Amino acid sequence: MKLHRLISLLLAGTASVLSAGETTLWVSPTGSDQNLGTQASPVASLPRAAELVRKARAQKPADAVTVWVGEGTYVLNESLNLGAADSGSAAAPVVWRGVKRDAVRILGARPIAPAQLSPVKDTAILARLAPEAKGQLLEYDLTANAVRNAETFPDYQRDPADLCALFYDGQRLPLSRWPNGSYGYSTMKRVLSSGNMSARKSDGGVFEYREDRPERWQGALAEGGVWIRGFWRVPWVAETLRVKAIDPKQRTLTLAVSTGNGIGSKYSKLVDGTRIGDGKENWFALNLIEEIDQPGEWAVDFKRRKLYLFPPAPIQDGQLTIADNARPLIVFDDASFITLRDLSLSQQIGDGIAITDGQSVQLLGCALNGVVRRGVVVRGGNGHRIQSCDISEVGLTGIDLLGGDRKTLTSSGFKVVNNHLWHIALNAPVPALTAGLDAKNQNLVGAHVAHNRIHDVSYGGITFGGNDNVFEANEIYRVGLDGGDLGGFYTTGGWTTRGNVVRRNFIHHSMNANAIYMDDGGSGLLMEDNLIYQTATGLFIGGGHDHIAHRNIMVDCTHAIHIDDRGISRKYGPTDPRLRKDLDSVPYTESPWRERYPLLLGILDSTPTIPHNNVLTGNFIVGCGEPVRRSGKTETLSGFNLENNSEMADVTVFADVKALDFRSKTGSGLPVIALERFGLYRDEYRKNLKERDMKLLNEGDTRRKGFDSQQDVDAYKSKP
Repeated sequence: MKLHRLISLLLAGTASVLSAGETTLWVSPTGSDQNLGTQASPVASLPRAAELVRKARAQKPADAVTVWVGEGTYVLNESLNLGAADSGSAAAPVVWRGVKRDAVRILGARPIAPAQLSPVKDTAILARLAPEAKGQLLEYDLTANAVRNAETFPDYQRDPADLCALFYDGQRLPLSRWPNGSYGYSTMKRVLSSGNMSARKSDGGVFEYREDRPERWQGALAEGGVWIRGFWRVPWVAETLRVKAIDPKQRTLTLAVSTGNGIGSKYSKLVDGTRIGDGKENWFALNLIEEIDQPGEWAVDFKRRKLYLFPPAPIQDGQLTIADNARPLIVFDDASFITLRDLSLSQQIGDGIAITDGQSVQLLGCALNGVVRRGVVVRGGNGHRIQSCDISEVGLTGIDLLGGDRKTLTSSGFKVVNNHLWHIALNAPVPALTAGLDAKNQNLVGAHVAHNRIHDVSYGGITFGGNDNVFEANEIYRVGLDGGDLGGFYTTGGWTTRGNVVRRNFIHHSMNANAIYMDDGGSGLLMEDNLIYQTATGLFIGGGHDHIAHRNIMVDCTHAIHIDDRGISRKYGPTDPRLRKDLDSVPYTESPWRERYPLLLGILDSTPTIPHNNVLTGNFIVGCGEPVRRSGKTETLSGFNLENNSEMADVTVFADVKALDFRSKTGSGLPVIALERFGLYRDEYRKNLKERDMKLLNEGDTRRKGFDSQQDVDAYKSKP
């Protein structure tokens, strides 16, 4: 044997001897927290296991730690907090791993025993019940059972307040609602007063209601209050307001506080300070005892501190649970090199998992469902990964990311890959995945969001901002089920939102959505090789600059491409508060910005109200109602280069679009499309792939809101 080969083997052997060892701990619901934490003597709770991890890391910092979580249910009434002391290292990570994902359940809800429920005897409550509920309701004492987060709603709230939640056999039970159903709404017949144009003022609006139902709510109004939630002005903002008065004779509802910009459609006439409305503004009533009329519905009486339930079936031990922790179920605070793998988290009113700062926290092959607020929230840190997780039945955003440093363009290193998100945004019009764009900033750099499947979402698919983020090979469909003016991909970040890439994605069956939507001056996006089928608009560019779109295929869309000059009527110039604040928030004239985004340097010298340097070439438009919609004057749209785009009148150039077979006929000139390149794939953490529901795709209604974003453009056109 040659000498250098022998030396290499000896060194490798020495490294093996000196390498870190591993500590293995075990936790099981059948164990005891007095145990040692071995396989033969497991501890019973996750907090106790965390204590043992900290002890092991302190004693042997070079050793990796694996916590095997045994089959069964683990209830966390308080958050499991993991920080620096619970962390591993790159060479010696800490792994919390379920022995079998679907059999390892971490719950934020505790059981309600049948003995804790009793028939309703209060005559005042019985008099208010719907006929369907008489003799059916059970009551649960919130004070006696120390239930948190069951306080009176505020007069005004944008997102739903943190209210305790009920679950039956793991499924979230619906808070009482009129009209019934996830998308059950009434509409305002006529607006009599828009109220104050600023939110939370005492002079709320007044409107005439259509049905007689509100007459039944006088008891609730007198005793505990009535709250209604609606899209009062635009189809992308929903707000909950307390009702001040109900007049059955005039058939009017008077609101106790005002909503932002007053009630009544933004697109209706303003007469004497009131928007008269269009009769289509959706609203519903919530948490009314009078509206408990179906098995499974429930409501809280804030005055009596009682919860009233129409049981879905006879209650057995362990079937009914209540969640009341508004904090995240698991919190990573400045934690590093910790992995959660093959764990199922559910039944939680706060966020599911919150990651703040730290490095390389990984969620692999986990499931989150039945979370009332957000699924996973990441704020800062580097190298965090969410891979092959299933996230469903979530009230707000499924995954919410902020990280990296925009001023230095330092990458976050975030990876969000191969995740399945569905039934998201059940409580508010928010996107399924938020990547660097929230109400205050757009701080996300260098994230990679790929191969995710996102569908059946009340609002948009992926909303993004920031810089140098790549969104590729995702599949997005059936979005926009309960909102308007949204996108499969959506950004409204501003002039500095540059370097982002949306490529090789499949956006389909979303007739109330723009597939890729650059709203209100968003700029510098590269869109290439995306397949778009049956959306309201394929590519929608709203007054921004420096976009590049090529080789995208748009099939059977109402509009393939939309371009507009909205910056003129909306005055998107140097004095625009939003755009200027965004521009001044980054050192765009300094390194590394000046080298990375040279086109941004002269933005204030280029008449930024007029869109410029947008290149849309080499795209394919097949069977769309309108190939290109131009909203604006020819001279102000000259900054759009639309050349060499191919237009084909009929979708029959493909084998079978209804079956999602996009093989093209010989001679069509269309690129080869392999559906397998989009969305989920099998890996170490995802062994099986769920089939798409083709019946729902072909027969389901995705037009229910039917909002054309051009309507909002028209609302700002300059007056003569």
